[in-house]
Amino acid sequence: MKKLYSLFATVVLSAVAFAQTTYLWDGSSVNPISGTNANISSVAFAATQGNNNGTTTLITTSSVSSGYTGASGSSNFGAAAFKEALSTATSTYFSVTVTPVAGNKVTLNSLNLGSRGTSTGPGKITVYSSIDNYATAIGTVNVSNNSTWTLNTITFSGANLVGAESAPVTLRIYGSDSPGAGTPSLGTANWRIDDISLTVTSSTASLAVIDAKNAKSGNFVKNSFVKNNEIIFGADVKDVKVFNMFGQLVKEASVKQNEAVSVAELAKGNYIVTGTVNNQPVSQKVLKD
Repeated sequence: MKKLYSLFATVVLSAVAFAQTTYLWDGSSVNPISGTNANISSVAFAATQGNNNGTTTLITTSSVSSGYTGASGSSNFGAAAFKEALSTATSTYFSVTVTPVAGNKVTLNSLNLGSRGTSTGPGKITVYSSIDNYATAIGTVNVSNNSTWTLNTITFSGANLVGAESAPVTLRIYGSDSPGAGTPSLGTANWRIDDISLTVTSSTASLAVIDAKNAKSGNFVKNSFVKNNEIIFGADVKDVKVFNMFGQLVKEASVKQNEAVSVAELAKGNYIVTGTVNNQPVSQKVLKD
């Protein structure tokens, strides 16, 4: 146990910075109309659809969005989708790329979008990412193909949600599995999306670590190996935040010296705890057993 404790008793020299941002598109441009993150240099949809059934213009003003809260009712993204079962090699998709500033990582959180399909349009939307080379779906939702707009929410899940340091992450939003009769017409948009909101988290990636016993704030967390559902703090700490390894905030608190914060509701695994001690940002990795 002593050896395992020593392995995780490290203090991050610079504060771990996590910033969650939601980007919004109203279908008028490949660039978002809102959303700013200092650790992300660009976010944009590709100007063309992937595996499109013929040639269609990406941005159109046909069949404008309606019927749900927040429908912009102007432009939208359109595609001529194939109706067959999902295949990452052949199914039609829209793609959006998130590029972090050097030294940062991108974590994928969730996606909301309005969708409208005709009778030959998709019956399912599935999202993949370049993090694992589009090998495993990170979210899916069934949609109607009755020429009616619906708003859909996809919360991403899985083991491959965090991009590599300084590496762009591309999402592919696939449409497939049309339940309707008939054959899609070549070059005719039968699937449209609009009012797309993508939530991602950026985090600093390369952080130096040293032994806790040598750190000025070595008493920040007293038990890096958490076995009794409590993190015990050895100093007065303001703005305590606990992040999972996907960069998602899972706990907040402020504590006095020798006080504990319960983490009974959190799953077993690694977490990063951040806070402020004597006006200095500190961070520490902990393992909950």
